[in-house]
Amino acid sequence: MLNELKAIHAELREAIATLESVVSRPAPDDEALSAARLRLSRLSSRRRMMIENCISPLLIHAAPEDARRIADLRLETAALRVQSCQHIGRWTMRAICADWAGYQRASADMRRAMIRRIQREAALLYPLLEAGPAQKSA
Repeated sequence: MLNELKAIHAELREAIATLESVVSRPAPDDEALSAARLRLSRLSSRRRMMIENCISPLLIHAAPEDARRIADLRLETAALRVQSCQHIGRWTMRAICADWAGYQRASADMRRAMIRRIQREAALLYPLLEAGPAQKSA
C-alpha cells in the first residue's frame, strides 16, 4: 500500500507540474488546460479513495496521537475538497479566458495547497504504513 501511495503522490506531483507549465503560458490553451485539469482531478479522486477505502482501514488501531492526526487529515481532506470544487466551479473555461491572470493566480494557490497536502500525507502516512506490517506481526 505504501508503494501505491508513493506512486500516486509522484503522479500528482507530475500532474501539478504539467498544469503549472500550461498555466505559465501567456494565453490559455483550452485543450492543454482541460486535459491537465482533468488528469489532476482524476488523480486527486483516486488518491482520496485509496486513502479512505484502503489505507485508513489499515490504520484503525493507530496510537491515539496518530489517530488524532489521521482525523485531522480527514477534516482537512473535506475542507480541501470543498475548496477544490469551488475553484473548479468558479474557473470555467469561459471564466479562465475572461481573466487569465486571475486564473493563473488562483491556480498557483491551488497547486501550492495540493503540494502541501501531499507533503502532509507523506509525513503522516508513510511512517505509519512502514510500521504497519511490524505492528501486525508483533
